[in-house]
Amino acid sequence: MITGDSRQQVIPPTRSRVKAGFVVYSPDSGERNIVILDEGELAAIDRNNGIKTTVFKMHPGDLVGVAALLEHENFRYAIEATEDSTITVVTEECMESELKTLPVWMLAVIRSLSSKTRKLKDALHHTRCENTLKSLAEYCSHLEAKKKYPLKDLIHEFHWLTRIPSSVVNEEIKALARRKFLVQEGTGEDTTVYVVNTLLLQIFVDYQNATEHGVNWEPFTLSLAQKRLLVKISSVDQSTSMDAPAWIAFFKEAKLQIDVTEWIRMQQFGWFKPGRGNTFSPNTDKIKYYLAALRYETNIRGVL
Repeated sequence: MITGDSRQQVIPPTRSRVKAGFVVYSPDSGERNIVILDEGELAAIDRNNGIKTTVFKMHPGDLVGVAALLEHENFRYAIEATEDSTITVVTEECMESELKTLPVWMLAVIRSLSSKTRKLKDALHHTRCENTLKSLAEYCSHLEAKKKYPLKDLIHEFHWLTRIPSSVVNEEIKALARRKFLVQEGTGEDTTVYVVNTLLLQIFVDYQNATEHGVNWEPFTLSLAQKRLLVKISSVDQSTSMDAPAWIAFFKEAKLQIDVTEWIRMQQFGWFKPGRGNTFSPNTDKIKYYLAALRYETNIRGVL
């Protein structure tokens, strides 16, 4: 069996008893240790911007600092005892002396597990979406229209879901507000946000998807003749049902340009729903979708 230098002196971990309030580890120390809690309770403390916040608590059997020691990463929280506790500290020198006595295969296993742990940790903090504006728009499209939501709560929840930094979320909310999709009211802690129209946000997301895939988005490819046909259909009661020749005759009577090819295109746009006996009736949802896209084209494109 191939091992490290078995003659290397092994430095044992340090076991000690600490009082409540004792700082077990400080990120300013520059040390890289594994702290194991044997008895009592410890807390990870974040002192960002001078505000003391308890991030998590440790109970007997818990440990921290593995990544700091094995991957040479800084552990950014202070560790304090919340009550009288017994701890075991594995220092860098202690770990090195232990590793030198291990078989090569065990070292390989430890490195592999450490690498996987790092990837999982990075995944927890990595943003889960690339187009943050589109992602926020899709999230807001599921909110209740006209209902006012506290800005800080909306930012907090969306950040938790996507890992997008809160500052970025705040800027994207402003971007959607400039497009008139969202409205902000109030100042400071009392700032609220509400959705003007959820359909507009759904349309915006669809436009963004088409843009990302490099394809033309259908509502913005309509010819003038097709737009006139769309407006005419929107004036027809949704219960109206006719076969294809009757619809073509209807449009021609209104002095609109249409032929069989154009009729097929309207089917592809989804402006009509098929019924019994080869009849068709207006698809009001799709018609509203296209009309809203055309009406708010500048907002959707962002040319304001």
